[in-house]
Amino acid sequence: MSKLRTANLLGALAGEITDRIERQGKLHPNETSSAIAALNVIGFYEGCSNGALSRALGLSHTATVRLVDKLEHAGLVRSETGADKRSVALRLTGLGRERARSVIRERCLRLGDLIEVLTPRQRRQLDEIAETLLKSMVEAAQDADHICRLCDGTACQPRRCPVHQKAAALEAA
Repeated sequence: MSKLRTANLLGALAGEITDRIERQGKLHPNETSSAIAALNVIGFYEGCSNGALSRALGLSHTATVRLVDKLEHAGLVRSETGADKRSVALRLTGLGRERARSVIRERCLRLGDLIEVLTPRQRRQLDEIAETLLKSMVEAAQDADHICRLCDGTACQPRRCPVHQKAAALEAA
């Protein structure tokens, strides 16, 4: 099998999985994956700033502020005064926490359905391949927040997460 074919298969698989998950996980057509990721990240880091959220989402500061405004208007997030008077601390409301849990749980269930066609041996192989690829994508400690922005923290806890392990190693170096 050629390297180009493997890359092409991986690209097709990644694209189709992303499309299916995004299509099935939206409450309405205008909901974005950034909004879902924002809820999940704020849930991980209660009290995080717009700047920290912006870095985790890979959005500009302005786009993040607009997104947070929409989430606040929907009753999912509340902004409080941050550590200094110029920053804000973002927190989920009860509704926001439930929405984040619901979406991430549904995402994992859909992905679980997808891998049902694999044997236990193939799933172990996929785990090993995914861990290797994910570790290779962490170039700086802060990459972990972006890579894991849609992860279920109960399914893959930071102490077992290959992304967070690599980030911690980079941070310690």
